[in-house]
Order: sequence, then C-alpha cells, then structure tokens
Amino acid sequence: METLNKQAEQAAQRVDVDAVGFDIFTITMILTQVLPMLAACFNREDSPTAAESKATLQRYYDTQPEKLRKRTARRIRAEAELPMSKAASFALAVAVIAQALSADDETVAACCSEAGIEL
Repeated sequence: METLNKQAEQAAQRVDVDAVGFDIFTITMILTQVLPMLAACFNREDSPTAAESKATLQRYYDTQPEKLRKRTARRIRAEAELPMSKAASFALAVAVIAQALSADDETVAACCSEAGIEL
C-alpha cells in the first residue's frame, strides 16, 4: 500500500483543506479509495494494462473533462464516511484526477495492484 498511500497523500496536498472542510488525513483516506478506481478508468475490463488505462483516462479527460469530474466527485461522495458538499467533492475530484494523470505507468500499475485491481 506504500505507492497507493504516497499517491493519495500527493493528491491530498493539491486540495485546500480549509475550502473542503476536511483534514488532510480524511482527504487522504478518501482518495486512497478513489485513486485505484480512477487509474483503472472505473472498469478494469476496459484497459488491461497500466499504459492503456492511463491513455484511456487521458482521452476521457481530454474529450469529456466535466463528465469525468462529475463521475469522480460522485464516487468520492460515495466513499466518504462523512457528509460532503458537491463543491468539496469536486475539489477532491480535480486533485485526484490531476494526480492520476501525472503518475507514470509503473505507479498506476502499483496503485491498482495494491488495491487489488489487476490490470
């Protein structure tokens, strides 16, 4: 879980904790759940390798960024144990998407593997 936790921590650092109303630890825990799903493009059957998954995510972001943000924000709200505003979930979505897009193929594969998602 080392790679996944590190990536979630880096994504959490992209978030203004005062604006979302959660501490950095809570944000990191939520993003730890969402990052592998995002890296695997929500459906591990779509892209069997880390490189293909990342390319699919990039294509999705390039062609439908608002849809990707909304879908990710909904997933974040579903993973959060505490009530979360849409604005807060969107802030976390922007951060976790940026982190997933900046990760290299090896990191994507490690995060998914650590989360039990086989690519």
